[in-house]
Amino acid sequence: MHFRQNVPLVDGERRIMVCFVGSPDDPGYDDAVEHATEAILAANREAGWKKKEKRHKRGDFPAVACGISFGKGQPEPMQLGGERQEMMKNLLAMDSFRRIAGFQSAALRTWFPRCYEEARRRKAQLLELRPNLRLNFDNSVYLCTTINFGPSTWTHIHTDSKNDPSLPCAITSGGKYNWKLGGHLILWDFNVIFEFPPGTTILLSSAILRHSNIPVAKGETRISVTQYTAGSIHRWLQYGGRTEEEFEKADPEAYLKEMSEHRAGRWMESLARYSTFEELRSSA
Repeated sequence: MHFRQNVPLVDGERRIMVCFVGSPDDPGYDDAVEHATEAILAANREAGWKKKEKRHKRGDFPAVACGISFGKGQPEPMQLGGERQEMMKNLLAMDSFRRIAGFQSAALRTWFPRCYEEARRRKAQLLELRPNLRLNFDNSVYLCTTINFGPSTWTHIHTDSKNDPSLPCAITSGGKYNWKLGGHLILWDFNVIFEFPPGTTILLSSAILRHSNIPVAKGETRISVTQYTAGSIHRWLQYGGRTEEEFEKADPEAYLKEMSEHRAGRWMESLARYSTFEELRSSA
């Protein structure tokens, strides 16, 4: 079933901060989401998860990230590692996941065009500096993907503080559940609850907006696929392809100027990339 109605949420300045974008007008897309969901559930059954893998701050279910990240002591942006990466690579290599990723990226371009262009620019800049890095998908501006394996995924109230706040992440839901009764997305800062049918996508800045899910019923299944980019990669690029410590050591004068003149205004620069509904309507 297709859900093609778009539902944007705006802030006090009429900037679009969240958008429920449904699913594309493409019968094959539903099949792709169903195929990806079945592959995720099959991988979940075969994974033999350790206890620590099934409980984290977002909820009590296995979740694995794959792609390019930067943090946790890494000296520069790098490929994520770990024993689950082979499983992730096998899943993301399937055409069904590529179709989901491509739709998520296209939806970002439609509803957040300036955010999309900045993400595209940064991706190109990163690959120019580190051509050895591998993208999950060639049809997406995002650098990292997380799969929530369920089989009954629902999240606690949280923000994803390490994600880039200037780039809305994309979340696509899958599974077999009654979406009128469960699986809803709660946006606490907007006091809004979205119905979240299987196969639909929501774009939101998960780094700054508190969100969670309503559980699905016993015996139902729900998974999700999320794309995003780590905020620390933006800073690494801003500092000339180096860490803040390396930047300060190599060029103290430029470092002080960056901290005093530019850093304070970066939040407003990020907000300026969010379009108003009127801007999008006039450009259309």
